[in-house]
Amino acid sequence: MTPNNSTTTTTNSTQGLRVGWIGVGEMGYGMAKNLNAYLLSQGLHLTIWNRSVNKTDSLHEDGAQIATSIEDLASKTNIVFTSLSNDTAVESVYKQLYAHASATQEPIIFVETSTIHPSVAAKNQELLSAYPQHTYLQCPVFGRPDRALAGQLVWVTSGDNDALSKIQPLIASMAKGTIDLCTPDVQKASSFKLLGNFFVAGSIELLAEGFALAEKVSLPQSSVLELINGLFGSPVWIGYSQKIVEGKTSKVGGYPVELGLKDVGHMRKLAEEHGASLPTADVAYGHLERMRDQGKGDQDWTTLIEVIREGPPSSSSSSSSQ
Repeated sequence: MTPNNSTTTTTNSTQGLRVGWIGVGEMGYGMAKNLNAYLLSQGLHLTIWNRSVNKTDSLHEDGAQIATSIEDLASKTNIVFTSLSNDTAVESVYKQLYAHASATQEPIIFVETSTIHPSVAAKNQELLSAYPQHTYLQCPVFGRPDRALAGQLVWVTSGDNDALSKIQPLIASMAKGTIDLCTPDVQKASSFKLLGNFFVAGSIELLAEGFALAEKVSLPQSSVLELINGLFGSPVWIGYSQKIVEGKTSKVGGYPVELGLKDVGHMRKLAEEHGASLPTADVAYGHLERMRDQGKGDQDWTTLIEVIREGPPSSSSSSSSQ
């Protein structure tokens, strides 16, 4: 992983850039805030559009400009970052962006950072190929919202190398490091992100099962946390263990069950398409489904421990639901 250092860039490296950002959810907000601060230091500004306008208020107060529509943003920028919740949102936004791109000769670099199925990234790239003056990059990120706010995400990059070099100072303002897959195939970055999220989802499933077992045999959770910290001292394991023990259900600062289902569903589909097997993902998906079916789709996905505590669904309840 290549470390990033935005302090080494100069004003010349950003000359002529007009940068836009679409999507200021929990992840997008932190990234946009850091990017805007960097651009202001370079005598530039960030133009932002979000479906819910009130979410842009604090960024506007920090000096960002607010676009009235996606078309308005596209007309004012030549680099557009997107951070969106799911494939449907990505396809909808890029349909509108490409409508503008088809009518302008000025080169635009589109940088998609969301967790999407590789086929969506490939479709976006293929649609833009009709307008060769423009470039599509797939650059998903790893890290929770607090890491996004701290500018400590890990970025994964794929696409045209010249375009990636041009936006590297911008990425550096939002990241602690970059994993460059060194490929023009944008599907690779989406596949890589799903692989990483498989490790995360699998870790949550394993930790939740372990903590549930500890509860059943009356072992103190504090001692299990000591074991995690001493034997498996990974920030991911420690962080998710803390969330499980604290029992916080809020998705704020985390990741909701509904989006977890989307990600795990994508990784299962990717495995099926390539003849691979992900039994851990299958188990995690089943637990997340049960959480959603219980009306808990907006809880943090670490709360899947709740259905693990319940044990497997009884045959009577399964038959009554059919």
